[in-house]
Amino acid sequence: MSSTGRALGAEVWGRKVARLPDEGVLLVATDMQGNLADYEQMKRHYLREKAEGNAPVLAFCGDLVHGPGEELHRPGAWPEHLGTPYRDDSPDLLRDFDELTRTERVFSLLGNHEHAHVGGPIVSKFHADEASVLEARLGEDRERIRELLRSFPLVAVSRAGVVLTHAAPRATEPDLEAFERLAYDGFGEASVQEMYDRGTVGALLWARAATPERARALLAATSIDGRPNAFVAYGHDVVLEGYDMVGAEQICVSTSFGLADARKVYLRLDLSHRYEAVTDLREGVEILPLY
Repeated sequence: MSSTGRALGAEVWGRKVARLPDEGVLLVATDMQGNLADYEQMKRHYLREKAEGNAPVLAFCGDLVHGPGEELHRPGAWPEHLGTPYRDDSPDLLRDFDELTRTERVFSLLGNHEHAHVGGPIVSKFHADEASVLEARLGEDRERIRELLRSFPLVAVSRAGVVLTHAAPRATEPDLEAFERLAYDGFGEASVQEMYDRGTVGALLWARAATPERARALLAATSIDGRPNAFVAYGHDVVLEGYDMVGAEQICVSTSFGLADARKVYLRLDLSHRYEAVTDLREGVEILPLY
């Protein structure tokens, strides 16, 4: 195991740009938001791929945490727009994730909800201050988990032409070295609306849409081999159909939050294959149902 104490080592953890292996299968999931059942289902997909000898990497695109409050579980209170009902098991999910990543090739990008714990603005989807509620539930594990979240990368890149972000690719740094100079601190006083225009960190954690031109700029800036990458896969927004391709350069994927179980999808990508456009992805091959 690497000096980071996690299976994917220093190529992924404690940096802003995670560099994915050149071979194996990449499983991409988005926005668990405390849904332990969906998280466990992604683990099952990963472990099946491992048992079959496919050298998988499981990548979550941020927002592992911050689910619905208990008041939504009163009779008749669950809103239809939140999809299949579930309880917020963020503390148990994070504790399991912390252990899992020490032995398995699993990681997560930083999402806007994790950012709230490590220098980002307050988020208040289900509570006035989601981070403070979760940290109280974590108890004595609070500091250890906060350090884990601080080690999450902002983007992931590969020679397969695939780039992962949490939100839409609305901004970029000029090159990979510049990404590494970014900081997560210093956003605590910003409003959510201000975050969209607070540089690359703000945009990649909050933007819900990006023009093709902006996506292509990020794809060029994050190249490993001099060739612009092919497409960006991200979450953050809820796509009721499970995924939405935006031009040739973007795919927004919904694996968990806000969907009925039957519509949840994840990506299964071949890291040894060079993708040329997001339209290379096919339902039933690279785009698969969670259940």
